[in-house]
Amino acid sequence: MIVLELDRVSKHYARGFLGRKQRVLTELSLTIEKGEVFGLLGHNGAGKTTTMRLILGLLRPDSGYVRVFGEEGATRSSLARIGYLGEETGLYPHLNAREMMQFAGELFRLEPKTIRSRKMSLLEAVGLKEKSRVKIRQYSKGMRQRLGIAIALMNDPEFLILDEPYSSLDPVGRRQLRKLLLSLKERGKTILMSSHIVPDVEAVCDRVGILSGGKIQKCLSLGEIYAHKSTPVEVTVSGADHRMFEGVDPGVSIVFRNPEAVVLRCEGRGIMKQLVSKIYAFGGEVLEIKPLKFGLEDYLLETLTATSSDGADTLASEIEELIHANTS
Repeated sequence: MIVLELDRVSKHYARGFLGRKQRVLTELSLTIEKGEVFGLLGHNGAGKTTTMRLILGLLRPDSGYVRVFGEEGATRSSLARIGYLGEETGLYPHLNAREMMQFAGELFRLEPKTIRSRKMSLLEAVGLKEKSRVKIRQYSKGMRQRLGIAIALMNDPEFLILDEPYSSLDPVGRRQLRKLLLSLKERGKTILMSSHIVPDVEAVCDRVGILSGGKIQKCLSLGEIYAHKSTPVEVTVSGADHRMFEGVDPGVSIVFRNPEAVVLRCEGRGIMKQLVSKIYAFGGEVLEIKPLKFGLEDYLLETLTATSSDGADTLASEIEELIHANTS
């Protein structure tokens, strides 16, 4: 069953005093199946938040269409089946977490018994049970983010949309969220999430789409990403002169050397086995063998650089943020 379908969706904003049109999305197409966890990656300003707002009906596309649960546009019945965490969580500072969850449950017109049981179980799941009576104005940014996640799950949604869910979370919060998302995945929930923290996307997503130039440039499974290229291996050696490995094999190169150790890189079927044999034949010892996996970070960097009209230099700061973003 198809939960979300975007077909050639375009969107522009009017910028500046003269209202000049700036295109954000250009004929973007995307399909997400039931039970799938889909990660949306892209540089700042790529259109990730705009895409999510179009799905929710907060914005209207200039062209193309959005279908959720087979219904065109955001209808009352489809929105009732969706949970949403925005980039900024709008919370009432004078309420505490219990009261905020109660309010959210009443907005969804849930039964009082359901609200009572669900609000406490969700607050416990996001690590706020002990702080549930503290006013929200006293919460840190990370605690507000945790509460926003709990509110997004209050109606037990079939389709969960998360815009930067790991933002402001500390390592403990990130681990709790990963565990929570994996449990939702096991229950067959459909999730669309954007994130700047690539390892967290890798941990939970089935497929990833890289958004650049107003459209999805790459859309593939994590398995395909790792199978895309061969995996080179680095071998750290001690007790052998680096000159013994110069020109020893076309598939072997010296990456680093000092009097104590040599780091060799090899790539190709069977080359590592031959290299290890030669190391011991030369009187050396293998200290470490480390595969250099071609991962999502590499794929992201490769795609954004290739689709940038300005070249890699102008994207350097944005890509650096995408790859090395932290939760502070």
